Amino acid sequence: MNITTVAISAVATMATAAGIGIAAPPTSSGDNYPVIQKFGTEETLVDNGGAIVQGWTVSSLQPSTDSINYPVRGKLWEATATDRAIAGTVVPFPMHLNARAPSGQNYPNLAWVAAPNAFQTGNIGQGQERTGKVYFDVTGQDPDGVVYITAARDLLFWVK
Repeated sequence: MNITTVAISAVATMATAAGIGIAAPPTSSGDNYPVIQKFGTEETLVDNGGAIVQGWTVSSLQPSTDSINYPVRGKLWEATATDRAIAGTVVPFPMHLNARAPSGQNYPNLAWVAAPNAFQTGNIGQGQERTGKVYFDVTGQDPDGVVYITAARDLLFWVK
């Protein structure tokens, strides 16, 4: 397990213990996930028995010309992500966003990479929102969608 995985796991554990909303996979089979919408459409994640509701919007998936502090092995791609706290205080986890190619190959968000316009983590109070870029190192087929994945399960998916 690498340092990033340990850090993400520790943050998720602390947030869960504090009762802060993390989009965990819903538990019932009739939970209406995954949700598939066009880019620019807000999709909601509901957690903690409905006490935490966040609205994610992803748009503008495209090759990036930004400079980031990361040795990109393939082509750098970006998308713009917004997380809105609809109910309760939410903790956004942009690392759950992956660009996805038509072949099904996922490219994880480079969430730990510092970049001037990158999506910033940290609590978002009810009624507030945060917007920033998410970056992907595309080492194969170009992506045509972005998916929000937790526990190896697609929850939200944006497509053209």
